[in-house]
Amino acid sequence: MEIREKTNTDDVAEVVTLATEDLRRVYRRAPTIDGFSSLDAEQEVVSLVAVERSVIVGVVEYCREADSLYIRGLAVHPQKRRSGVGKALVREVEAIATREGKPKVTLSTIKETGNPRIFERLGYCSFNEVTATGFESLDGKPVTKVDMVRMLA
Repeated sequence: MEIREKTNTDDVAEVVTLATEDLRRVYRRAPTIDGFSSLDAEQEVVSLVAVERSVIVGVVEYCREADSLYIRGLAVHPQKRRSGVGKALVREVEAIATREGKPKVTLSTIKETGNPRIFERLGYCSFNEVTATGFESLDGKPVTKVDMVRMLA
């Protein structure tokens, strides 16, 4: 498996759609007043892809912050789950953080998905839990955002 920076010709839409299909059974973006979800467009987002036999099987997006890299999205093709693709993508972000002299990697995830346990197995610790703004369960109830961190040696 090769992990590299995403190029303009890489099509990650299928992987992201398939990977997030299960999540959409748990939560969705809540509509804002103007009918659209708000995204932070000011931060530069870097995307890495995992490629096997010329096929993109995973993608991770991260942003640079003052003292960390922030993982803002991780998607692995459903047929490649539990095969190390997600772990390899996360570890590559951590390696980039180390090369850049950043002491930690942070991320946020939704508690109801079960994803915090996955990140705990990768060495991440929860440091904050709040009601997620901009997201809701399928029945319109609040969901919980979990902020997590991994300190790098």
